[in-house]
Amino acid sequence: MGKKQENTKIEQLEVKVADLENQLKRAVADYHNLEKRVIEGRSELTKWGISELLVKLLPVLDHLDKALAGASEQEKQSGWYKGMELAVKELQSVLQSEGLGEISADGVFDPALHEALDTQVGEDNKILDVVRPGYTLNGKVLRPAAVVVGKKGEEING
Repeated sequence: MGKKQENTKIEQLEVKVADLENQLKRAVADYHNLEKRVIEGRSELTKWGISELLVKLLPVLDHLDKALAGASEQEKQSGWYKGMELAVKELQSVLQSEGLGEISADGVFDPALHEALDTQVGEDNKILDVVRPGYTLNGKVLRPAAVVVGKKGEEING
């Protein structure tokens, strides 16, 4: 083998090594991108699972809140009431730690956050009553607040 052939062979091997290095770098970058997508996918799946569970728990929270609100003054002094009140506060705390937030429903009606169940004569587009509280999960609406909205109109005279 001559010197010229040897140099050509070395050049070919150097080109091949450089090509393999580039392929390896691309494969490692693809692997890292795949790892990131898998982690993001797991995170999204976890968030979806939590949201599904919270949607099922919200009616329970609604019932517990109504039960506490309907207690008499005498019942509010009892041990069972205080225990129930503590349990509801703890449940709310756990739900908040998972990203649950209550939608404010004390101002102007916003169709992105509120569901109008009824309208009554009152200040136009103002929320008059909250029928069922609404909630967000990590900033996204999980359940809109069910509200009664004011509408300008003539009052009925009896």
